Amino acid sequence: MNYAIFQFINGFAGHHSILDKVMIFIALYSPIIYGLLMVIQWFVGGDDGKRVSMEEFFAAVIALSANFIISRFYFEPRPFVTHKVNLLVKHPSDASFPSDHLSGGSAIAFTQLKGNKLIGAIMMVLTVLLLIARVYVGVHYPVDVVAGFVIGFLMSKLVKYLKGILDSLENQILKIWHRFIKI
Repeated sequence: MNYAIFQFINGFAGHHSILDKVMIFIALYSPIIYGLLMVIQWFVGGDDGKRVSMEEFFAAVIALSANFIISRFYFEPRPFVTHKVNLLVKHPSDASFPSDHLSGGSAIAFTQLKGNKLIGAIMMVLTVLLLIARVYVGVHYPVDVVAGFVIGFLMSKLVKYLKGILDSLENQILKIWHRFIKI
C-alpha cells in the first residue's frame, strides 16, 4: 500500500511543468521558509514571540535528533534506490525513514500554533504541502513523511511538557538578546 500510494503521487511528476516547479520548490526550500517565518516571529512577536521561536528551534532539534537515532536502528532505502521513479531532484541515498524535512517542519509548525496564529496557519499549510511534495519529487515514501509528521508533533508536545525546564534557558537567551540590542 505504501508503494502504491507513492506511485500514485509520484506518477504526476514530470508531466506538469508548473506543478513540478512548485513541488520542487516546496520540497527543497521549505526549511528556509520555516526559518524565515521563525525569524519574523522573533522580531514581530515581542518576548512571547521570541520564546515561541526558541521552542520551535528546540522542538526541531529534538525531532531531528530522534530521526538520527531511528535511522541508526532502522534503514529504509529511498524510493529511487529500489524502484524506477520520477525523480525530480538530486538526493543522497541515505535513509528515507523518517523524513527529516517533515519532522523538523511539523515540530516547528505545531509549536508555532501556540504563538502567532497566522504564521502557525501558514506553517501548517506548508507542512501539508511538504508532506505531498517530498513524495511527489520521488525522495520519500508516504510512510516516511507521515512518520516525520508524527515525530514533529510529538516533539512539539515534548517541548511543551518540558516548558518549566526550558524557561530558565529561554530567560537567559532573552537577557543576552536584550543586552545585545542595547549596544
